[in-house]
Amino acid sequence: MVACLFYVLFVVFVAGHGAGLNCTRSCGNRGPDIQFPFRIKGEQRDHCGFDLSCSDDNSTVLELPTGVSLLIEEIDYRHRLVYARDPLGCFPRKRLNFSLGASHFQINWQYDWTLFNCSSNEKRSSYRGFKIPCLSAFNHDVYAVYSSDTISESDLLSCTKMHNIYGFTYPMLAEENYRLTISWFNPTCGSSEAECYNSILKHSVRRKLLITGVILGLPLFAMVIIALYRAYSNDKTQREYQARVEITVPKRTSAGHRMPARRRHQELAAISEIE
Repeated sequence: MVACLFYVLFVVFVAGHGAGLNCTRSCGNRGPDIQFPFRIKGEQRDHCGFDLSCSDDNSTVLELPTGVSLLIEEIDYRHRLVYARDPLGCFPRKRLNFSLGASHFQINWQYDWTLFNCSSNEKRSSYRGFKIPCLSAFNHDVYAVYSSDTISESDLLSCTKMHNIYGFTYPMLAEENYRLTISWFNPTCGSSEAECYNSILKHSVRRKLLITGVILGLPLFAMVIIALYRAYSNDKTQREYQARVEITVPKRTSAGHRMPARRRHQELAAISEIE
């Protein structure tokens, strides 16, 4: 029993040690590996890094400080690149400003644009304006031009100006369901991947101590209960045996003669009735 107990403790220690040092997670079987400097919010212990979350359908989501949510498809840890898509499949839809805010992420070639609503019956050839497929419909087209350009330099004079949008790259507007590439630089808090391991290791040690205490405590408690039960049973058996011996062995009379066992039994029975 003792050998089995130590074997169980060994297995638990090895399994807990391996799981404790595993800083890689994922939101689903097909989701990207999530490791330092990323972490799953609410599931992995805090360390210096960036929070990701898991949606109901196990998609990996990055929520930027500006309120922008992106679906993360791939994370290139070697080159520090994140590949993401818009949940709606159209970056300019319901957004006037695409800003990463005060984060450690960066997008190159962001510009400000002016959107125009044009009739789909007219053909346009201006190189300064381009069609946004995800905002266009069968009866009208939406075009974008650089906000720094003047309307006279394009053939959109017959179109209606909609509004300006800020911080969008050309592919984010021109390509439907575009896959955006975002780069990041590590936090400046002096942390490294070792901090993740150290944090997880401390948590793992406390967890293993708790598990070890439970595993050790339950068998020891059971052993104490069994020992007490055996002691009680042995004492009860001994008392019953002693009582049988006293009943069976003849008692000597005052004259030195042995009293028959049957008479001795009758005396004990009479005493029991009196009591």
